Amino acid sequence: MEDTQEVTLLIENQRFTANKNVLCEYSDYFRAMFSGNYIENERQEIKIDMVDAYSMNMILQYMRIGLIDLSEYSLTTIGELSIAANFLQITELIKKIEYCLDLQLSVSNWMETMIIAENSSYTKLEQLSAAFGLLNFKQMKKEYILNIHRLFWYLSHPYLDTDNELEVFRFGYEWIINSETGADAILIVLGCLDIQRLSHNDIKEIKTLIKDFVDSLPLKVVDCILEITEHSELSIITLTERKDELCEKFTARVYIEVFKLVSASVNRKLIFTPTVPVWIVKDTKPELISHNMYTFSEDTGLEKWLEVAEKNLWGWNVVAWGANKLVLVCGEHGRGTSVFMKDVKVYDTFRKEWILHGVELPSRRHGGVAIMGDSLFIIGGVGGFRVVLDTAVIYDLKQRTHRKIAKLPDTIQNPAVCVHNNSIYVSGQKNIYQYEDLGQTDRWSTVILTDIRPNCMTSFNNYIYCTQNYFSHLYRFRPGIDTKLQLITYFTNPPAAICHLVCFQVQNCSFSPGQCVVSQIR
Repeated sequence: MEDTQEVTLLIENQRFTANKNVLCEYSDYFRAMFSGNYIENERQEIKIDMVDAYSMNMILQYMRIGLIDLSEYSLTTIGELSIAANFLQITELIKKIEYCLDLQLSVSNWMETMIIAENSSYTKLEQLSAAFGLLNFKQMKKEYILNIHRLFWYLSHPYLDTDNELEVFRFGYEWIINSETGADAILIVLGCLDIQRLSHNDIKEIKTLIKDFVDSLPLKVVDCILEITEHSELSIITLTERKDELCEKFTARVYIEVFKLVSASVNRKLIFTPTVPVWIVKDTKPELISHNMYTFSEDTGLEKWLEVAEKNLWGWNVVAWGANKLVLVCGEHGRGTSVFMKDVKVYDTFRKEWILHGVELPSRRHGGVAIMGDSLFIIGGVGGFRVVLDTAVIYDLKQRTHRKIAKLPDTIQNPAVCVHNNSIYVSGQKNIYQYEDLGQTDRWSTVILTDIRPNCMTSFNNYIYCTQNYFSHLYRFRPGIDTKLQLITYFTNPPAAICHLVCFQVQNCSFSPGQCVVSQIR
């Protein structure tokens, strides 16, 4: 085969001229075609039906220069390119496409990405995008679900992140109304629910939502379920015992639909594991002690899970970013060295890998951290020359940029920080403050006066719960309503960290920092 040998590709009535050697260099498909005993090896024109012309043009440009910027193209175009690259067996381009799709994965495009991964046999990406969508149900919008088949798959998935089946029904019902699918589709949404988790009041609310569909089968089914749950639990046994009564009152068709809903009811299986950072104190040099995350369960207690920081790093902090990522920030390499870790490290529990952001944040150790959306708040702490700080920054985890925000009224080390109702709260020396972004300016406003300085704060329902490491008290307050902390209970031992209403206490351990929650206990 001569270096100048060229071939014409006929694709969708378009003609593309390409060098055989170049095609063979990038594509296993063409390499096999031109090196084997195939009739195409003797032809000057080759017709290909499985590739579209636009994708082929992109592929030939990629082959000529060896580069392609996939960020310039829509997901639809990338999906078509992926099919073409798979058919032509262009390994390096396939890797680039998969990496680009993984990098751009978001709440708005996860389903399209999952479909592309399905069609292109990107098994790992398909699993990652599915998990991403399932764990972001609370941020999901109806327009992100492409059709009713995907809606059923999504809402009925056992690992959908929801603790409220009524919200699942409301999501599906609104999708059906917006897409004008029809009343019968309501039964599909009912079939997505974990029926056993629905309360009698939840079923009443469902009836209220669909009340306009008078005399429809879904409304009659809900009426039947209400009748059953009025005095007994909704189960196969109950349905069997009351079959004649229910068939007479609601018809056999309604009874059969209710029976199918109960017998095929979804069983939600998603369970979150709380984790805490632990630095075990031993009779050895502190710089040689490893820093690890420990998981907690009632059966096994604390178990070592993940090493998160270098052995000589102290004053670091870790916080959850969504349901599957940990963010590690701050810290000083050795005590008094003024050599700070200024980068941001992110651990992805799906991919089981650390990602370095390659940024330089202000020098800081023992800062308080919290994440709201994709914004990482880093507050207080200790800077160079052991100066206790009153400064704070916001780091954008998506854009990888940071900016300074208003200074705290107090200089403070290891402040407790939490997110509550889309606002950031931080403990001062004698006050708890709320961050307010007023557009042109920002500030920290006093929310409540305290007699203690909380070391841990966490949001649960309408309250913020507080503890102090040296005392066994548990307090709570409602921002904007309460004027002082309310004492709830006492613990046997002083709590070291809190995860909603669960507290951990470990003998002979020093926690650095005081609080970390990967996600909430369900």
